[in-house]
Amino acid sequence: MGELAKQTGLSIRTLRYYDEIGLLMPSHRTEAEYRLYSEADIARLQQILSLRQLGFALKEIRQCLENPDFSLGNVINLHLARLQEQMAV
Repeated sequence: MGELAKQTGLSIRTLRYYDEIGLLMPSHRTEAEYRLYSEADIARLQQILSLRQLGFALKEIRQCLENPDFSLGNVINLHLARLQEQMAV
């Protein structure tokens, strides 16, 4: 099992899927095609996991992370707006 998968509790399959959809691409690969993640990659994964815990879909997470104005404050506001919509229903 991959080291990052062990440390995060994610499956290797999930990490491969994130790579496949362009959500979390490793900075490097070995000659044998093993994925090597940098500290920046791991920080991005932490953001992904945090947003998943808040209930964001992978598509929404990508939009957040690709937005140059992405910030924790923006995410909190988005989450609050979503909760208010849900409570209004």
